[in-house]
Amino acid sequence: SNKVKSSSSSSSSNFENLSLDTENNNHKSRKASKQAEKAKKKLMKKLKKKQMLEKQQQELLEDLNELEGDIDDVKGDKGEEGEEGEQAPPPNQMEREDDTTTSNSNSNTHNNTPATSPNVTSIAQLKPKQNAAFFQNIFEIGRRNKVLNPSKMRGTYGKLMHLLQDTQSPTIARSLGFTLYKDLIMVRPFLEQYGALDILEDERLVYATMFVNTRDGYGALIQRDIVEGQVKKKKEYINQLLNEYSSSIDGTNSSTTTNSTTKNKISREDLQLCIDSITDAIAVVESNVEPINRMIQLLEENFNQHSYEKGYSLELRGSGNSFASSYNRYGSSSGGGYGFGAFGSSFSGRDSSGPTLSHSHSTQYTFVWQSLHLWKEVQKNMHKLWVCADDDLLSTTSSYQLLNTGQGLNRVQSCPKVGKIMRHLLSKTQKAAGSPWVGLSVIHLGDRDVPNALVFIDKYTQIPRFLSPVVEFIDGISSICSNEHIAKYVKDEFGSERCLKMNVLVDYFKHGFDGSGDDGGSCIDGRLTSSWNWTSRIAKKNYYHAFMLNGFQGFDGDFK
Repeated sequence: SNKVKSSSSSSSSNFENLSLDTENNNHKSRKASKQAEKAKKKLMKKLKKKQMLEKQQQELLEDLNELEGDIDDVKGDKGEEGEEGEQAPPPNQMEREDDTTTSNSNSNTHNNTPATSPNVTSIAQLKPKQNAAFFQNIFEIGRRNKVLNPSKMRGTYGKLMHLLQDTQSPTIARSLGFTLYKDLIMVRPFLEQYGALDILEDERLVYATMFVNTRDGYGALIQRDIVEGQVKKKKEYINQLLNEYSSSIDGTNSSTTTNSTTKNKISREDLQLCIDSITDAIAVVESNVEPINRMIQLLEENFNQHSYEKGYSLELRGSGNSFASSYNRYGSSSGGGYGFGAFGSSFSGRDSSGPTLSHSHSTQYTFVWQSLHLWKEVQKNMHKLWVCADDDLLSTTSSYQLLNTGQGLNRVQSCPKVGKIMRHLLSKTQKAAGSPWVGLSVIHLGDRDVPNALVFIDKYTQIPRFLSPVVEFIDGISSICSNEHIAKYVKDEFGSERCLKMNVLVDYFKHGFDGSGDDGGSCIDGRLTSSWNWTSRIAKKNYYHAFMLNGFQGFDGDFK
């Protein structure tokens, strides 16, 4: 029995030792596996780093080869110049090749693609600096397109100008290596490059670019044969100018034609674009001025400055926080310059929800008349103001500040060029008025009411938008009343067609110029704000349904 116990105890001890050895081996194998994984990760990192270095080295070699190729090309060009004895083209000719044409931005006869090597199939393969000319051209086209087509790019243009504003910063320009800015291409400098300025002095250009109106001054349609005759005469003058001033006639070289008067180097296509650009600009101005002229005409025909018809007085009685506009040619002591909300939205204690001006009938008549004539002058010079606004926004000498103006954060920036033009137009209107100026002469620019030139230009492009529907309704009352049911409605609600017209005119001439609005008042900017504020309340007017019967759907956007 002792032997059995001894053997059993020895066997159990042997099993325990075997079990312990197995656990030790498992631990060692796990440790070795972890070490192997760490070694594998380190090796993969070294391999990736080596691959990145090899890739960078390859890119550097490619750049070096490309640079050597460019140097060889330059040497080859110099060698050819030396052999042939030719001189490099003058700077103005080089600029001419890079410039776009001077018409609407969707027309472009010049090649704006940057010079590339035969192996490059896309500008995306080039460095940003190599695409400088391309970016400058496309941004210039966008800016120019907005000037000629103010109703387009309404959401995009602001973003485009903000982007360009930031790239005008010296820090960003240095990081890019080039600037995205390029001067707007204008008709006169473009013609001057080709020695074709004589066409601007030709009287036939006036008839070739004239605006053919389809309605007379009273809103009535002009006979179709008269309109077609004017269009035909325009085309004749355009062909005469193209034949005389372009370097080719119908695509043929001038030297092969009998036209001995041709002396310019400009092509027929480029000259056609110049004429079309002038025509488009005149058409935009005429279409914007037309509703203002019609409103002035309606004011003068239906109201008398010194007396008024019973029930149709323009007298204003403002709220308790109102103030009366003074007859001061130069405004108040704070007028004539720029200030943070001078009698605008910063005028403390003023209620902007209702009328804030107190005027007699005669004073209000003069106030409206002067305001409409000022708007007319602004619209006639709108293209000049667009170019000045572009210069002010993208100025490298005057940057913007991001400030809270009471309507969120805005880019506040001075507008010296726009301000100069506006002061000139205001002075011109004041002299032409023939009577003391009613209200303030303060022009808000670069302050909390009008933070920058972009806000200014956007506000004044709205004038035709809210005047045109009013004019169309007034001129269309007789047309809609040809329907017996609508005629009965107008008679029952307003008494007559004339009473409906007078109700609308009295309401607009009073409450479209009553100083209401967040930055309203009698200042230059406040007059426009009051009119825009009036449009927001038209749905509450008793004549709103009559507007709807005439096809009215809103003051903004496409009226469809």
